[in-house]
Amino acid sequence: MERKVSVVIPTHRKLRFLKPTLESLSRQTYPSRLTEVVVVDDCSGDETGAFLSALETPYRLVPIVHETNRGRAAARNTAIRAATGDLVVFVDDDMRCNEGLVEAHVKAQRERGDSVVIGSALTAPELGHATVYSYLDEMGVHRLTPGARAPARYFVTNNASVGRRHLLGVGLFDENFRNYGFEDTELAFRLEDIEGLDFWFCPEALAYHMHDQSLEQVLEKRLDTAKPLRLLLDRHPHRASELSADVLLPPSGEDSAALALRKLAIRLATNRLFYGLVRALASAFWLRRLSRPVMVYLIACQYRKGLRDVAGTEPA
Repeated sequence: MERKVSVVIPTHRKLRFLKPTLESLSRQTYPSRLTEVVVVDDCSGDETGAFLSALETPYRLVPIVHETNRGRAAARNTAIRAATGDLVVFVDDDMRCNEGLVEAHVKAQRERGDSVVIGSALTAPELGHATVYSYLDEMGVHRLTPGARAPARYFVTNNASVGRRHLLGVGLFDENFRNYGFEDTELAFRLEDIEGLDFWFCPEALAYHMHDQSLEQVLEKRLDTAKPLRLLLDRHPHRASELSADVLLPPSGEDSAALALRKLAIRLATNRLFYGLVRALASAFWLRRLSRPVMVYLIACQYRKGLRDVAGTEPA
């Protein structure tokens, strides 16, 4: 049975990455007559709109422009509402898709039935092998064996697919998530809790992430995501321990003795002096083999500081 696919891409001032993303979708093995690509320009204010209007593609391209910047969640919602395919494939505007990506999503969906399929997103090879990229390439579904069932928290919208009816069934993305981060996690929890969907890892659906980011930029982005993380925890408080976020929140009179002790340990371990030392050494060549624990520590410190800032308290 042939299945029509809608590839959904939100974009904002990333035209130099969007161009190779759309070009890679022109080389897909899945039939172009069954594929549409819905791109929502979230008020970029640059040449993105003109580029999309003039672009010729083998697939049906549906360009949409937001007159005001509304955020990634709202941009994806606009695209989903405009989509005509029954399967939505999420791709970000800085992903170079392997030629079999769409076909792999369709095949995995057929084999798994109604489900959420998460593809593989690896750093583009030309960016090298910095410590930060090694960490990003080892997180989430990349910790699983190929084809394994995945926890909902591993869902990311840079490379994933789900039936459009399920997205409509949970009310789409929560547009209160205006800042970068966690809007996809929040949606995943509702897809699991309300629609009862399972999540699966499909490494054959491969895309390369063209994210040219320094360690400092990655850490600053994690600090900025504290506000949407706090919103996520407010929406799904029972998921805090699953996200390992319960120990990062400020102390509360409702904490159990065990949680209070763990929070104290985290507070001592993330003090400014020790953080500064680890941060200074993070890019050292000999630490690259320890990239995961080092990055986990640094990011946990950023989340903890950000959550305390959101709560209006000073980090220790």
